[in-house]
Amino acid sequence: MTVLSKIIREPLIHFVLIGAAVFGLYALMAGDDHDETRDRIVVTEGRVQQLTQVFERTWQRPPTAEELRGLVDTYIKEEVHYREALKLGLDRDDTLVRRRMQQKLEFLTEPNDERLQADDATLQTYLEAHKATFRVELKIAFDQVFLNPDKPGEAAPVRARKVLEVLKASEPGDVLADVGDPTLLQGSMKLSPLSLVVRNFGESFAANLTDLPENEWAGPIESPYGLHLVRIIARVDGYDPALAEIRDVVKQKWRADKRDAFQDQAYDHLLSKYEVVLPAAPETEAAP
Repeated sequence: MTVLSKIIREPLIHFVLIGAAVFGLYALMAGDDHDETRDRIVVTEGRVQQLTQVFERTWQRPPTAEELRGLVDTYIKEEVHYREALKLGLDRDDTLVRRRMQQKLEFLTEPNDERLQADDATLQTYLEAHKATFRVELKIAFDQVFLNPDKPGEAAPVRARKVLEVLKASEPGDVLADVGDPTLLQGSMKLSPLSLVVRNFGESFAANLTDLPENEWAGPIESPYGLHLVRIIARVDGYDPALAEIRDVVKQKWRADKRDAFQDQAYDHLLSKYEVVLPAAPETEAAP
């Protein structure tokens, strides 16, 4: 008997060969799992503390061990689905996801508080460059009597002259309930910014109030609603306030502008990394 025959008949050799075959078959069947590197989801102690804190703020008590395990499982499930969705590119055509990621990136590029500090000299320069923005507008208080141009009978201008004579002959404290026509407009307007008068009565009406004498009935003044007889009660001229008067407002506006400028600069830097290709403009037909 040859040495080879003895080796073949050896039981230990048979066992080794069978084991190798089984191992090879297992490796072949599970080859796909081992060829692909598995992603790792690491749940850190900090993440567990964050989940616990969110639960405590919501329920006003710490989670039980079972609840905490559920929170961790939910986080892992969310992470698995998120990663798989990214692999499938599900984030690419979702407008809400795209906008949310844009917001997060803009948040990360926010200037720090040190960049948004300004001394009084800086704020004064800013105030002088934006006087119109911070100007305190004219304020005015007045009484008005309305005359409806669509009312049958005498023309509104004729009635306006007659009512004006009655109003001028009355005492300041007289209540003239039957004078004028019904309206939903305010009969008396307390001291208010001119812009509010414009909103309620129209721009042309408000512009005419600036030249009327105080404490004297005048008119008629036209508005989009009809004619008005007006008595100015008080008028406070507009002015440009000093920095000391509106420092907080100026600082807030300066910080907002500074933040916008910083964001614009950050965006321009990011945009410079890309080549933007736009569709060709449609050709316009030549005029005959």
